Amino acid sequence: MRKNITLLLFLTISLLTNAQKFQIKGKLHDSQGGELPYATVLLLNAKDSTMVNYALSDTKGDFIIKDVPRNNYLLKVTFIGYFAKTFEITPPASVVLDLGIIRMQEESQLLQEVMVKEERIPMKVKHDTLEYDVLAFKPKANEVVEDLIKRMPGIEVATDGSITAQGEQVKRVTVDGKEFFGRDPKMATQNLPADAIAKVQVFDQKSEKAQFTGIDDGQKERTMNLELKDDRKEGAFGNS
Repeated sequence: MRKNITLLLFLTISLLTNAQKFQIKGKLHDSQGGELPYATVLLLNAKDSTMVNYALSDTKGDFIIKDVPRNNYLLKVTFIGYFAKTFEITPPASVVLDLGIIRMQEESQLLQEVMVKEERIPMKVKHDTLEYDVLAFKPKANEVVEDLIKRMPGIEVATDGSITAQGEQVKRVTVDGKEFFGRDPKMATQNLPADAIAKVQVFDQKSEKAQFTGIDDGQKERTMNLELKDDRKEGAFGNS
């Protein structure tokens, strides 16, 4: 009898916990009805616009953000060459909020240049690279890169300093595309000051053998590149 009560209590708590979360989904199209793959969808706190979660649309323009706590949010959709769209999100009665088809409007080249100057997009996809704009994550004084990337969606840092990006372990960290004192990723992330970095880029790099021979052997390793600010490209870094 006691076991049954315990099991019932556990199931009730689980159901209540799940009921407190929902998911947001939708499909991105251009004005002609074409699908928009690899667009960035940002879920922001309605109070201060801090980033809570994100998603990238798939090859068919579909996106989904799961396990969203029941609060009020702003959902911002960005795609290079198109006007950004922002939606107010309130928790739905069900567990799924389906936004349906979202049509994005293309910008003129002049407007693109103006908007790039006025607004910082925290993250975007460029070909096969996920790129984070460091200034959008507000690096603090005396922080190192490890402190900074902990705030970036999709990146996790373990207690031993190992890094996971989009679910895969980062095997190599480079600085402006070059090795930073060996292949240990922690050498760069635990020593470089955060305010020296302009962008953080995550991508899958071909193996050294494939790069040397020019023949793709199918082996890739998750890589993080730290792009330095122009005024910090010369000089030495390190924690003393």
